[in-house]
Amino acid sequence: MKILALSLAALAACTANAYAADVPLASRITAVTVHPQSAAVLREAAFSVPAGVSVLLVDDLPADMAPDSLRVEGLAAGGLSIRSVETRSQAYDPDADPVRMAIAAEIQTLRDRIARLNDRLAALDLRVKFIDGLAESLPQGLAKGFAEGKAVGDWIQTAEGLGAEREKIDALRAAVLIEKRGVEKTIDGRQRAMDDLPPALPKLAARIEVTAGQAATGRLSLGYRTQTAGWTPAYDVSLSVGEAGAEPKLELVRRAELHQATGEDWSGVALTLSTARPAEGTQAPEPYESVVRFVPRYDAKMARESLVRPAPAPPALAAEAPQGGGAYDAIEQAEAIADFGDFRAEYRIQDPVSVASGDGSRSVRIATESLAPLLEVRAVPAISDAAYLTARFKNRSGAPYVGGEAVLYRDGAFAGTVPLPFTGPDAEIALGFGIDDKVAVTRTIVQEKTGERGLISSEKTDERRYLIKVENRHGRPMPIVVLDRLPVSEAQTIAVEPLSEATPPTETAVDGKRGVVAWRYDYAPGEIKEIRNAFTIRWPADQDVFWQN
Repeated sequence: MKILALSLAALAACTANAYAADVPLASRITAVTVHPQSAAVLREAAFSVPAGVSVLLVDDLPADMAPDSLRVEGLAAGGLSIRSVETRSQAYDPDADPVRMAIAAEIQTLRDRIARLNDRLAALDLRVKFIDGLAESLPQGLAKGFAEGKAVGDWIQTAEGLGAEREKIDALRAAVLIEKRGVEKTIDGRQRAMDDLPPALPKLAARIEVTAGQAATGRLSLGYRTQTAGWTPAYDVSLSVGEAGAEPKLELVRRAELHQATGEDWSGVALTLSTARPAEGTQAPEPYESVVRFVPRYDAKMARESLVRPAPAPPALAAEAPQGGGAYDAIEQAEAIADFGDFRAEYRIQDPVSVASGDGSRSVRIATESLAPLLEVRAVPAISDAAYLTARFKNRSGAPYVGGEAVLYRDGAFAGTVPLPFTGPDAEIALGFGIDDKVAVTRTIVQEKTGERGLISSEKTDERRYLIKVENRHGRPMPIVVLDRLPVSEAQTIAVEPLSEATPPTETAVDGKRGVVAWRYDYAPGEIKEIRNAFTIRWPADQDVFWQN
């Protein structure tokens, strides 16, 4: 077997020799590597060519294929070389769409059935017309019969016979109408199925010119890229708090939501998910100029933030026993095989996967990680009385978290859904798991006093004193972080100074935000601490200031 290789940018406008014979090939998709915003597809096709020059024709390539991405390789017995590869677009052929053809054939069969039912209705209508004609002529025959001495009973029997025949015809007609409505309903359903199919797309054809010293057989592999496929990461993050001295645990399950609209189904392919992002470019962007200009002054007021409580947890699924006694075993979750490199992480799905084109998305489970999180409770009592449980952990998987939606659970209960940001290997991430009712935080206004200082009232002052009380009601030690605000002056004539009774914060400019301070302490079970935030603001008496606390 001789290895064939062609690394071309899908040579265009390569005219086949006049003596080259076209050899149509039937290809199928065997493997797909899906990136977050693109996919690399591998097709295979068997061939057999005579000695001399031949053109292998693969005419079922999708129109959305990037023409410059086509690469052709293969194996052959008998000696073969690839001379050139040409791609051509071709019009959509409805006869080559088996799904549409099958539905169209069903609809035509049903319409033929409707035509036969209409013929039966027409025949029954003729019978009704005939019976009605006899009934209309009955009075004239009755008079003539009396003149001839015919008994009344004979006429009654005739009328009853006509009535019975009419009832029989009406029953048959009603049955035909019911059957017709059912067929029409089925036609409507199949037509909707036809309308719901993805739009028919034209195809591309690859013409692969080869030359063989003798008759040869073998297999070709055609690889190309498409931008109409990708995968979206999704995560299930389950936190077990571990009360009564137990260590907290966190389980992170990675999932992938596959989608593709290439116009062809992927049926039973070897699927690999890659975290590489070729669609986002290959080099760093160029920075633009940043120019500072004067703008008209304006007054701005900050809107008060609002915190939304997470959705209530759904009821727990009750355990059941199987019929015949015994106990159920947990259903195993199939996961991918990880393959990491310096610049990419790939997950190979162990079993063949099928993904229909344009038909929603397919969810597959990639991996499960068990982590040891660091717990802390964060509270912002100036905005909300609620304290929120937070888990910090590092990405130890060796692959990045690409980003996506994360569904959070705390001790088995639904806690909420949050966006999980891109997180590289060994980087830390913090996720909030909802309100912690076992931590109580209150913020009380002790004093808000304004006044003036100086012999001729040259300065105004504003003194604020707040008391923050924190209680840890957990049965275990708990780190608790309380955040508050200290006004920030942007003018030399405005002075902001902490008062002597203020509790010094353990952190300032938290997360790079000016004026945001924090007090981070470890609280023993049942411990209560008091924190004082107190400051004074001074500014010239002939001016007014605005600030929000």
